[in-house]
Amino acid sequence: MSEFFNTELWAKLLLALACGAAIGMERQIRDKPAGARTNMLICVGSTLITMVSIHVALSYAERGINISDPGRIAAQIVTGVGFIGAGTIIQARGAVHGLTTAATIWVMAGIGLAIGSGFYAPAIVTTVLILLILWALRWLGRHTAHPQRFVEFRVGASRKAGVLAAIQDAAAAANLDVDEIRLARAGEGMTVEFAAPCTKQVRDQLLERLLAVDAVEDVQAHA
Repeated sequence: MSEFFNTELWAKLLLALACGAAIGMERQIRDKPAGARTNMLICVGSTLITMVSIHVALSYAERGINISDPGRIAAQIVTGVGFIGAGTIIQARGAVHGLTTAATIWVMAGIGLAIGSGFYAPAIVTTVLILLILWALRWLGRHTAHPQRFVEFRVGASRKAGVLAAIQDAAAAANLDVDEIRLARAGEGMTVEFAAPCTKQVRDQLLERLLAVDAVEDVQAHA
């Protein structure tokens, strides 16, 4: 029961919670797959596992059994986080998404390891640096001359002959390489969905070209 009153234990777990929340909120505000809860859980979990790993090694050492490596259990965090990070990476239509989120999760586990080991300063500094990196890259992306983003287009149109060809021609005119198109019925009309990496300027041009097609009723674009 004395562990409940261990101030170092609470300090580590609360610091891990704060670091995970700081980075997780940035991810959640940007509507990324791994938000505040995920990052908080990863950081707190990594901290706890590291503390358990050290505690087990010290317990064996106190009993004169020198067979435990303090980092043996903690080392498995890297493997576990690898599976979580892989789950956030999506490959679709020739583009890969989620690499930044996966890298963030990996760093969060490292921060948890540092906190669990008692390296508070490096953990806090790393958290601040990660936030600066995420914000700086977001700012650069907005101010780059021609940043490309993966955009999903959803076109609602009436079922008329030549509609699909007209949509494909509009994409080709905008110099977009569309490898996959999904068609679905929508009442008396149909929906056409496709995706491609493009700049904001190209996206706007394609939207105008699609709306110029007679059979097209509405167009949506999601980045």
